[in-house]
Amino acid sequence: MTAMTAQELEGRLNAHRELMIDLLAAMIGGEVTITAFLQKLRDDATFKDNEEDPGVMPEDGFAIENSAAREVRSILEAARARADADRLAGRRP
Repeated sequence: MTAMTAQELEGRLNAHRELMIDLLAAMIGGEVTITAFLQKLRDDATFKDNEEDPGVMPEDGFAIENSAAREVRSILEAARARADADRLAGRRP
């Protein structure tokens, strides 16, 4: 495993913290806030990777945000896979 840069580590930690806060807030708020949470999660996972100007070198702040977006995408993909597996195994409707 390769060592993470400080920006990658900070981005990943930020993503976990924000997901935990948003998840708990959604659970406390009920069905409407859970739906809003899932939409926010989808939106956060689509952070753009400097597509508008590919010649620009990313700054530290961008590197942190990009790392956080990658981490959210990774968590979302794992959650979808688990939900699909649970559904196929008959553990969820």
